[in-house]
Amino acid sequence: MYKVKRTLCAGVAAILATTGAVMAQDSPDEESSVAQMVTESGAIVGYAPGFFIAYSPVTALDMVRRIPGFSLSGGNTDRRGLGDSFGNLLINGDRPSNKSVSLDTVLQRIPASDVERVELVREAHSDFDMRGHARLVNVILREGAGNSGSYNIRLTHWDSGRLTPDGEISYSTRLGDVEVNFGLETTLRGPRQGRRETLRDSTGALLEQRVESDQRRYWEHVPTFAFNAPLGENTSLRFDSRAWIWEWRRGQISNVSAPNANGDLIPSRLDRSSTTNFGHGLTGTFTFSHEFSDSVSMETVFLATREQWEDGPEAFETYDPVAFVNSATFTSDGEREETALRQTFSWTVNPQHSLEVGAEAAFNARDSSFNLTFIPFATPVTDNTRVEESRAELFATHVWTINDALSLESGFRFEFSEIAQSGDAVQERSFSYPKPSVTLNWRADEQTRWRFSVRRDVDQLQFGKFASSVNVSDNNTVLGNPNYVPQRTWTAEAEWERRFGDEGSLSVRVGYDYVEDLDDFISITTPTGVFDAPGNIGNGTNLRVTTELSTPLDAIGLENAVLTSFLEWYNTNVTDPLTGQDRNWSGTREWEVRLDFRQNFPEQQIAWGWDYFWLSDGDVYRSQELRHEGFTDGDLDIYVETTRWFGVTTRLGVDGIIDNGQDRERIFYNGSRALGNVSAIENQNSNEGPRAYLQLRGTF
Repeated sequence: MYKVKRTLCAGVAAILATTGAVMAQDSPDEESSVAQMVTESGAIVGYAPGFFIAYSPVTALDMVRRIPGFSLSGGNTDRRGLGDSFGNLLINGDRPSNKSVSLDTVLQRIPASDVERVELVREAHSDFDMRGHARLVNVILREGAGNSGSYNIRLTHWDSGRLTPDGEISYSTRLGDVEVNFGLETTLRGPRQGRRETLRDSTGALLEQRVESDQRRYWEHVPTFAFNAPLGENTSLRFDSRAWIWEWRRGQISNVSAPNANGDLIPSRLDRSSTTNFGHGLTGTFTFSHEFSDSVSMETVFLATREQWEDGPEAFETYDPVAFVNSATFTSDGEREETALRQTFSWTVNPQHSLEVGAEAAFNARDSSFNLTFIPFATPVTDNTRVEESRAELFATHVWTINDALSLESGFRFEFSEIAQSGDAVQERSFSYPKPSVTLNWRADEQTRWRFSVRRDVDQLQFGKFASSVNVSDNNTVLGNPNYVPQRTWTAEAEWERRFGDEGSLSVRVGYDYVEDLDDFISITTPTGVFDAPGNIGNGTNLRVTTELSTPLDAIGLENAVLTSFLEWYNTNVTDPLTGQDRNWSGTREWEVRLDFRQNFPEQQIAWGWDYFWLSDGDVYRSQELRHEGFTDGDLDIYVETTRWFGVTTRLGVDGIIDNGQDRERIFYNGSRALGNVSAIENQNSNEGPRAYLQLRGTF
């Protein structure tokens, strides 16, 4: 089945690429009403509101999602610092503070009627800070936009039989010269996971069979507030904030059967667990901007985030057919804080050169504790950890427009950091990381672009890996590792992009990553046994190929239809610290496929579409266990929507239509995995089933 899917993916990629190449040869003199809504000027393509009419947009988010060859990215939160956390969206040329408010939320609260045009920036430009992105979208709002609101309401019917609402509402207004926005997002979900599991010994003989029902309930409320105030002709202050409070409940029952002497399955025990987890937090960002002249400006960004959570108590109880046998109870709590200050100065030297320099300082901390109690055993297992990181960074970026076809973006950052851990483990360490980058853009012609880049990145320090954690359902304990360091990556990348017509785009990107101190699991031996811990297992490599295609389907008779596809292949490699043999990275998948189809019927004010997502199998390597994880048939969603009634976009859809579940195989070993002595094999299939929903979106 795996080879069939792999061949199918390659075939789909070849067919789509051929389709793009054929359609790219359409006559450039061919004009349409859509073409008249698209303007192109060098690195920038402008889309007027008329371009989006066929999609019946309600908000700016609907418009941005329909830009050919563009995918909205909220920034790379795996990298360190505020600079990399900003995404590829601009509003009137300025970046939203998306660490406080997601880019989807920013766009969702802008009515489509307030958008004057949408610009696609396809290469480094002196007027825009690309921040490492290949493309940006700049949403230009019409003058006088304000006093408007938007809403999005969704009612979901889960396979468990529960009916839950989701929704968000926002309102923007002006108080004099000050733009103000209020918003509220609320979520309530009630999925139920069904699982079937078998456990066999090394010879394949059945040891036990498990049937589980895992009912979950999750709710979250997220109020947002933002304002943008001019403090003078060339000065402004922007504030974005978000608060959240959530609760997650789970109740799980497992009926376990085992074969008797005659080989017949009979009930052997009942496992039961339940938990309630909850938390809350608040984040806010102030952005102060000032223009000293047409060519010199500055920006100051201040971010503060605080969050607290409590997990459990989560009890895992075992009963034999007659009475209680034993239990394990897990509790944990924690809090984290982040404070960052970034100062940037920008200077447009001349039309060919622009320079940005600045500095950033940040303080991050995380407190966590957990307690694991066993009955009838009396001695609990505890862990208390506090991790603090103080970090400073200097940076400079230069954009050189060499000529109309070539531009060069280069940058250099140098980071200093100190990490201190206290609690059950005490340790202090200091690090310094140089992070250079260079990107060359070449516009071969108006339809074809090449992009070449080399950069070094440092991953975000994941404080949770310094603390221990427990999964009582899977009987897994992961120890904290005080010696864990963030992995560093050298990346070389080349991208080719070809646009055809006004609605088509094809890109192929080839990248090679060399990772130092790859983040994975290591083995730690204690007096009570051998445990897994997050850690660094040496250097690894990743060769990847990514293909993205957005193409209208009029050529095959489907009018007003667009197919968007994403296909990515990974070839990862690292030396296994236990076996000494080459293997793929733990947890990565070789293939990823996304297909998105939509067809509009403008006269009837109806549209329908579907999207499909699939991952190939992946492996997770641990000290005494090897996991194979599969996505079976993938995820298929389908919908139909209309704007016929009161200007409201009404959508009826079903998600997870072919949900045959996710497969997992766990191979357990006697002693180290390197010895290869298999003790047992567990196979599991879990699924949530399809979900039907009714969604209403509109503005007021």
